[in-house]
Amino acid sequence: MNLEPPGETAEERPSRWALLWKRLRRLSLRTRLVLAFVILIVSSASATILIGGTVFGRKVDEMARSSAGLYRTLGAQVFDLQQERLETALQSLARVTDLVLLAERLRVTGRANLPIDFAVRWGPAGVAVLERKAVGGPAEADLAYAVRTLTEEERRDLDGTALGAAADRARAQRAAITGLVVLPGPQARWLGLPPQEEDQLLAVSVVATSAGVTLLGRRLNDNTALLRPIADLLHPNHPRFGATVFLGARRIATIVGGAAGTAADPRVTRTVLDEGRIYTGVADVAGTDYYASYQPLRDLDGRIVGMFGVGEGIGEDAYAEIRRRTVALFSGLIAGGMIFGFLMTYLFSVWLVRPIRELAAGMSRVAEGDLGHKVRIESADELGRLARAFNRMVRAVKERDNKLQEMTADRLSAVERQVSVGRLAAGVAHEINNPLTAILSLSSLLLKKAAPDAPEREDLEIIVAETTRCREIVRGLLDFARERPIAKRIVDLRDVLRDTLRLTAKYEPLKTVTLETRFPDYPLYVNGDPKLLQQVFTNLLTNAAEACEGRGTVRLTAAEDASGGFVEVRFDDTGRGIPAEHLPRIFEPFFTTKGARKGTGLGLSVSLGIVQKHEGTIDVRSEEGKGTTVTVTLPRWEWV
Repeated sequence: MNLEPPGETAEERPSRWALLWKRLRRLSLRTRLVLAFVILIVSSASATILIGGTVFGRKVDEMARSSAGLYRTLGAQVFDLQQERLETALQSLARVTDLVLLAERLRVTGRANLPIDFAVRWGPAGVAVLERKAVGGPAEADLAYAVRTLTEEERRDLDGTALGAAADRARAQRAAITGLVVLPGPQARWLGLPPQEEDQLLAVSVVATSAGVTLLGRRLNDNTALLRPIADLLHPNHPRFGATVFLGARRIATIVGGAAGTAADPRVTRTVLDEGRIYTGVADVAGTDYYASYQPLRDLDGRIVGMFGVGEGIGEDAYAEIRRRTVALFSGLIAGGMIFGFLMTYLFSVWLVRPIRELAAGMSRVAEGDLGHKVRIESADELGRLARAFNRMVRAVKERDNKLQEMTADRLSAVERQVSVGRLAAGVAHEINNPLTAILSLSSLLLKKAAPDAPEREDLEIIVAETTRCREIVRGLLDFARERPIAKRIVDLRDVLRDTLRLTAKYEPLKTVTLETRFPDYPLYVNGDPKLLQQVFTNLLTNAAEACEGRGTVRLTAAEDASGGFVEVRFDDTGRGIPAEHLPRIFEPFFTTKGARKGTGLGLSVSLGIVQKHEGTIDVRSEEGKGTTVTVTLPRWEWV
């Protein structure tokens, strides 16, 4: 069987959300309660985990950034302390005039854990360089320095570098100067340093004394020995803690494995080198994210020449384990709360639904005919009041049932007599119909042949009119008594109403009133016999027009009711109305308010029978002198 509604378009079919909502409405109350609480618990737990995880992550991130900033401050102090030690050593070595003795004193200083890579003495005899032998190779116990006097060309070359500028400044200030200088790679060979193509970052301390200008220096390129004490002090034995010295954006000294010679994170470069500010946050170090902090390094002229930074890998930082444990604890608490919530939801649904089930079971027993059953719900809440109201209703129904049984016994004989009379009336009507047809035919023929001024013409007109009226009464009586099979099918009630309007368009009373119609733009499907329904609507529409007596308004409205399960067709007129004492009798056969010779009194009775066979109702509301409203309610067809 094809259940597709005829002529229904894709726009008129229910959406998926509508079908889902319909299925949800079919679930039991207990299932809906559990489902609602589960959704509430899961959504609340998810929101709590999301918000809590986000807040905790931010707090951990803030702690890690603060820790990185603190490490950078302490590391910078250790770095500055190394330079202060260099200046302290310079104060004692600068007054040594003998270069051989100065070389010995440098060796002793190196054995005191302050290895100096080179020294330069500008003296009366020229410029001498004390070169450290096997730089970076032997242990401090084997340190040795060789004295070499620069040629005039080498001296001019050296004086043109930042070292020469530092010596000139020391002569002018007559005070020790300590800081950083950048030396071009080719000039590094005059200091006994390994020849390099890239520039060298040097930590120097220079002072002018009576012996001349003395400069002590340490090479920072590849000088991990300078950075190792920082890591040992701040994070001993930490595999991912790093300290790094940059020349420009390039790492020239670092204790981070695989990071030597790589470039800094662009975010760090932009903040520290371009803007001259401290950067603290997440930075990429050789492909690994670090919580790190960087500060600019400036030379003796105040120019930013590099950076100093410390940091620890995010995957191995001290807060990673805290984060993991806290998230696990937090998630465990949430999961426990969810399980407890599910259990309480189940118990609550059982507690709430039990009286409803008892009430439903009681209704089922009453529906089966057990009017002596009583629902026992001993509570003061709404369900208890509902149960007590139900019990009162059952008692009232039982009392009415007893009265109905008594009335049924009294009226059964009267009904049987009425049935017999009805059968007799149907038989008599059938027998009378044939003579009436003959009388009507002959009188109509005589009326046509009679002259306009014939004296018998008026009598013939009376005979035709009264015979026609009798035939209508007989036909109505036969229709009322005849059991006609109903041919139901799915129809759009709007189409039936439009056919009714076309059928009654030439009806004289409808021509003299204002007819207003209002139909929805969506189908109103019902399961019914369109011919019988059209008979009902035609009768109600003509009754409304006749009640207006040539003036007024008739309004025809069709729509679904508030529940969506029924279709309402309403006929409103502004006619004379029906007296209140006549309303209880309007559906009785042969009762009419139209007066003599107007109507048979069977229209509403037949219409009510048709509507009831369609499982519908007819409601009549009227106020004498103001009008009448007749509402036909039919079950709406729902497509599965």
